[in-house]
Amino acid sequence: MVHLSLFVVATVGFGILEANASPCRPKTVTSLTEGSVTATSGTTTVPTSLSETAVTSLTETLSTALSETELTSLTTSIPTSLSETTSIIVAETTTTTAAPICVETQVVINPGFDSSDNDKEPWTGGGFLIHDGVYSYRNALSMFFQNGGGQANVAQTLSNLDGNYKLSYRYTLASAVNVFAGFSCTIQPQIGGVSLPSADLADYSGWTLETQTWPSGSQPVAQAELLLSLSCSGEYEQLTINLDDITLTRVCGPQAS
Repeated sequence: MVHLSLFVVATVGFGILEANASPCRPKTVTSLTEGSVTATSGTTTVPTSLSETAVTSLTETLSTALSETELTSLTTSIPTSLSETTSIIVAETTTTTAAPICVETQVVINPGFDSSDNDKEPWTGGGFLIHDGVYSYRNALSMFFQNGGGQANVAQTLSNLDGNYKLSYRYTLASAVNVFAGFSCTIQPQIGGVSLPSADLADYSGWTLETQTWPSGSQPVAQAELLLSLSCSGEYEQLTINLDDITLTRVCGPQAS
């Protein structure tokens, strides 16, 4: 009797399961556990309260995980790349800046008064050109001083001076007439209104080379006048002083200091 009852119960239960397994009936889910959820064909009904809770929890979890990952990646990679790029740019900018190249250049025009036999342009001032008794071919500038006195000068305007320069010129007492107690002459050079050490002449010494240095300063000079002023005094009837090869040359390297 016992075996028969169990068989009947099992048969009835199997029939109920077959009836519920029809593809046309919806299947109701009454519980949800932790872990993965696998979707199958058919219609699944989830309670409203449980669906809202699960969706909210899933959204918060994904948002938190995504934000942490993005922030970690941003903090780790971007500042490092930015700092490396910045340091390289600064180094390259510092090392590629170079000072202008110094070139030795003579800036006086017609320094030996040889451009013409008739005038001394662009020089201005006194004196006249001579062709005999010059230091270098083919002309020189000669100046007269009479009756125990006299002054004369020669000048030229120079442009775009930048750096240290060496002034060089040659002079000689060419002649002296009726000298009694003696005489004294001075050649005073100036550049841009700044006086340089003078040269003194008091006897027949032949052609003499005089050199002086002149710095343009910390900034380039657009224009400056090169001026040589000559003055004589004493007891004489006439003196003749000749000038030649007046140059102003930019100097570079150790000699510029």
